[in-house]
Amino acid sequence: MNKQATHSQQSMSSYQKKVLASSSAGLGLESMDIMFLTFALTSIIADLNVSGAAAGLISSITNVGMLLGGVTFGILADRFGRIKIFTYTILIFAFATGAMYFASNIYLVYLFRFLSGIGAGGEYGIGMAIVAEAFPKEKLG
Repeated sequence: MNKQATHSQQSMSSYQKKVLASSSAGLGLESMDIMFLTFALTSIIADLNVSGAAAGLISSITNVGMLLGGVTFGILADRFGRIKIFTYTILIFAFATGAMYFASNIYLVYLFRFLSGIGAGGEYGIGMAIVAEAFPKEKLG
């Protein structure tokens, strides 16, 4: 086999590049969101006048939302299509994260973080499934 044939077999298709870029961007932004939340906890405690335990519950609520979102949207993605449901998870995550700006009490923070977690959980699972489907088995990992 010549070098050109080997190189063309190793390069990714346009679809594979898009799948990898969108899944990586989603995962990266969600990870960044979690990191920013940890930085903001001190301000949340001070601004909303809540205890450390109440502020710590924010992360737990986000994780519960991620679990629920992963299971729910995983089932919906199998039934109605991964790309369509993936888009909905991104919208839920984006709107819930943006709504955090308007949270004026700890209960709204809990609500928006739970919704953000639902979107993030769905996006994690579906994104990984789309990547796994877009590449041949010998190219995964």
